[in-house]
Amino acid sequence: MFGGGSSVTCNSQRRCRAEITVRDTPQHLDAIRAFAARALGAPPSGIVSIERIKHGLTNDSWRVRTAREAVIVRLSNTAEAQLQIDRVSEARVLAVVAAAGLGPEVLCCEPQEHVLVTRDAGPTWHESDALRAPNIQRVGVLLKRLHALDVPVGIREVDLIATVTGYLNVLAARESVSQLTASATQRRAEHAALALRQGAAQCLCHNDVHSLNIVDDGSLRLIDWEYSGIGEPMFDLASICVYHHYTRLDRERLLEAYLTTPTSNAAHQLELACWLFEYVKDLWTEVRGG
Repeated sequence: MFGGGSSVTCNSQRRCRAEITVRDTPQHLDAIRAFAARALGAPPSGIVSIERIKHGLTNDSWRVRTAREAVIVRLSNTAEAQLQIDRVSEARVLAVVAAAGLGPEVLCCEPQEHVLVTRDAGPTWHESDALRAPNIQRVGVLLKRLHALDVPVGIREVDLIATVTGYLNVLAARESVSQLTASATQRRAEHAALALRQGAAQCLCHNDVHSLNIVDDGSLRLIDWEYSGIGEPMFDLASICVYHHYTRLDRERLLEAYLTTPTSNAAHQLELACWLFEYVKDLWTEVRGG
């Protein structure tokens, strides 16, 4: 669904890192410096370095350092609507997950100005980290904690059928035809979404869990919450399974750590969610490419 900013498939990490070499103008860097200084309550002269760390369709981000600390400045752009991003909802989610210790500390969040400044949470996982059995179990526990949070007021609902329909409408407007837009595939996606909804309590979900969005300083936290919302828990688990090509054993480990009480159909529901996540991710890629 998902993949705005650094949220790319793990096979594309090399390309993502190559994009870091994009050069900024002095005027641009002055603006980034000013945003960081304002968030820190410090003079711009106190900024010692600015490093671009992300360049994408919806976001550009920089790591900005003073002599004592580092922050991440993210600027988003107007491609948000087609990719179904709600910055106001994201801001509310960020406040909740920061307080719960599941997300980065927010220093400045101005959705109308497309500006977000967070404390630098540290380095993210490498792809290999997401494949280690103990870490798979840790992700299961992390998502269990996230899904147990009280859902805050004013958070958008991630309706998977509406998500699919929205992306398909964008592609239809471009007269884009592919296997993704075939009616049989659309019907399968709708049936999968309905099946996931049956008997599942909706909860706060990240919806874009992969190594580049996981920070580990002994405890796990998630970054890049732009696709978060009230959604289907199995779809959240499916994200890391799909991005990292989890085997059947990997998925079993994830479910074992996640579920308080094992259920007979959990593996089937996760398999269904993985198919749907893969489909929605491919739709997102088509929309983004346009």
